Amino acid sequence: MAEVPTKVTKKEDGPKRPAQAKTEIAFGQMKESDAESEAAKKNPEAQAHLRDDARLAYQAALKQDPNNVEAYRHLARLYTKVGDYDRAFDTYKKAMAKHPKDAELWYDLGLCHHRRKELSESVKCFNKALEIQPENRDYMKKLGFTVAYMGQIDQGLALLTRAQGSALAHYGIARVLVQKDQVQQAQQHLQIALRENSQLEDARRVADESDQSEP
Repeated sequence: MAEVPTKVTKKEDGPKRPAQAKTEIAFGQMKESDAESEAAKKNPEAQAHLRDDARLAYQAALKQDPNNVEAYRHLARLYTKVGDYDRAFDTYKKAMAKHPKDAELWYDLGLCHHRRKELSESVKCFNKALEIQPENRDYMKKLGFTVAYMGQIDQGLALLTRAQGSALAHYGIARVLVQKDQVQQAQQHLQIALRENSQLEDARRVADESDQSEP
């Protein structure tokens, strides 16, 4: 008796598997990048549509992998970018319930509070990020600038010195003080910055500008 041939199931005949979470995240990032293009910026409706595509991609990634920290991170950042802070905070809360030791999540949450001018809350988050990654210079710098702007100049200077050295730290403090219209104090820090590094032309320029601004 002739043998009955067995049907070979082709790959495309089988059940279709959803795209992997990382693929969805990559797609979302691509759409976000498109949304920042010059063409999209000139067309708010198209930009909103691209960002919506990105949101759906990140949410699809989380549906496939509910523990995916990158999907949470990108989704929360997107909500922050468009000013949807309630959803951003909710997303960070869910992410941190699963990843409480992720320093970058704490840092991003601090940036979200910072954008809302909630500086005290942002400081708490930046401190938490530094507890987890105590040598991260980006976290030190952001915390240093934030506390300096809040009036804690000595603490800000100490953090900025750890992050980028004394000359740049004094220069950074001077810029904060210029923003706060404290020109005399800014001049003192600029002089120290230039004394320690005469190549800081930006500091020299700011010093000249503040000289001209005095009566």
